[in-house]
Amino acid sequence: MRPFAISAFLLLCLAACSNNDDSAGVVPVDGVIRLSEQFTGEFDLIDKTGAERADEDFEGKVMLVYFGFTHCPDVCPGDVGVMSAALNELGEDAGAVAPIFISVDPERDSPEALTDYFAFDDRIIPLTGSVEAAEAARVSFKQYARKVDLPDSALKYTVDHGRFFYVADRTGQPTHALTGGVGPTELAAFLRQAIADS
Repeated sequence: MRPFAISAFLLLCLAACSNNDDSAGVVPVDGVIRLSEQFTGEFDLIDKTGAERADEDFEGKVMLVYFGFTHCPDVCPGDVGVMSAALNELGEDAGAVAPIFISVDPERDSPEALTDYFAFDDRIIPLTGSVEAAEAARVSFKQYARKVDLPDSALKYTVDHGRFFYVADRTGQPTHALTGGVGPTELAAFLRQAIADS
């Protein structure tokens, strides 16, 4: 494991947890991590059409960013489903959110693979790119990811990665991370608050 990955992962896990909103009965409190300005949220990737997409393209919207990969057997599909359901719960407010999926497996996650995987919801913006560009995106969110060999599997390898929903304000600055496992109602409530606050 690379030193920067270890330190980034520990920094994220040790960040202070807080959310003192009056609507704490709806907006999740547990598992909400307030991020420092060391999380820059910068990326320069391509979308499922092959078009270049950078973080600046989404300024003016609250960004919801999730890191995953299309060959993930269970966790990523569930979390992507939560993203989609949260957008449904937001209703008209969903237009103020840029829901972004960044691949931690760019070698397999081609634009074509992302097109197939996200055919169920074209509101979600899947991004991939070169190995170097994908790594730079992860570093900007201090997101941990590493390959794990599967010698007895046709897949050859899987990717261990952190499980977080990152929320960035309308300037593109990541402000919070919600740990994976949050439900769509709670995620939608947090996003609605982020929309109102920015």
